[in-house]
Amino acid sequence: MSAAPAPAPAGPAGPDAGFGGPAFRLDPYPVYAALRAAGPLVRSDAHRTWFATTHEAVGAVLRDRRAGVESPFRATRVLFGRTVTDVDGAEHVKLRSLTNHSFSASAVPGYLEDLVPSAVHAVVDALGEAGTADFVPAFANAVPIRVMSRIIGLRPADVPEFQRCSDAVIAFIDSAEPPARRAAVAAWQRMQVLLHARIAELRPAPDASVIGRLLAAAADGADVDDAEIVRQVGLLIPAAIDTSNRLIANALHVLCSRPELLREVYARPELVDGVVEETLRFEPPIHSTVRIWGGGELLGTDIPRGSLITVLLGSANRDPAVFPDPDAFDPNRPAAARQLSFGAGRHQCMGRRMALAEVRTALRILLERRPGLRFADGPPQPVEGLSFRSPAGLLLSYGSTR
Repeated sequence: MSAAPAPAPAGPAGPDAGFGGPAFRLDPYPVYAALRAAGPLVRSDAHRTWFATTHEAVGAVLRDRRAGVESPFRATRVLFGRTVTDVDGAEHVKLRSLTNHSFSASAVPGYLEDLVPSAVHAVVDALGEAGTADFVPAFANAVPIRVMSRIIGLRPADVPEFQRCSDAVIAFIDSAEPPARRAAVAAWQRMQVLLHARIAELRPAPDASVIGRLLAAAADGADVDDAEIVRQVGLLIPAAIDTSNRLIANALHVLCSRPELLREVYARPELVDGVVEETLRFEPPIHSTVRIWGGGELLGTDIPRGSLITVLLGSANRDPAVFPDPDAFDPNRPAAARQLSFGAGRHQCMGRRMALAEVRTALRILLERRPGLRFADGPPQPVEGLSFRSPAGLLLSYGSTR
């Protein structure tokens, strides 16, 4: 989970000149197209990075063992220390093995049969029978935090505070400005207090939650102490929640921007799966990550050892060499599953299948129970951001079936 490099003043006009600017935050796709036209790997002196621009280049970097995540300057490393997303080699294998099993639907009893549906129904109930609401906090944020708090093992009373802390952490990861860093550090301190208290509660009888499983592993002799559990879980909270909530918000924004498509999805709920997959390609929640290059040639380009590579997931997903007519939204697109929004290789998102199942279930239940979804009066807020993109607000009107 890593942000793109902070925007830097552009030098002479080039394909990277608009990267990170105000226009880019609203619509990055023209800059992506210019970068792809310049090549699969483009050096940017202004931003002190190489850009991986095409579907082929993004996949190659993410799968290449020479592309590492080890850097003391990564935002997540600065905040949390050494976590599963920020280490390579044997340490990464160890940390991933401790949590990987917890992010399989088969490891969470009743995940799709009870846990997710009950969370979604509770959130929809809270919306009221009909009216207008901001669906970012009231639905897109509310569903994942309810689901993941159960899986991770948070106390229900602590969930609102974890949501606030998660928001501060994501804001810092997306923009390493000093005020964002100070807010994230304070949020992480509050999270640590709550997590240590929860560990103490669960230690006598560990349950099947992520925290419980880590405690059980420690009791069985695994090389993991309380501080390690707090670090790994502290990162998992924003990482697991933020992708799902942005994906839900982006899917609703896409649908409400296309009333004819939304009517078709109401009539044919089976289209939801295609809508979610195509939203991941067309308007993904995370647009970039970074890698540190170990040296050598990649796709015919010699990249010096230690170079930063900014991996443009959002650009790869609009590559016309893989996705014909890439700027059109097509829920029936045959190749949509080739999107790279969850990454690839050894650091691919371990909770991707659970997240997709959660988002699909959330949208199906919402559309079943709240007909007539539409933008409320006034211009809708846009999908925007640098590395993390979604609408800041989503004011929608709706009806009710029960």
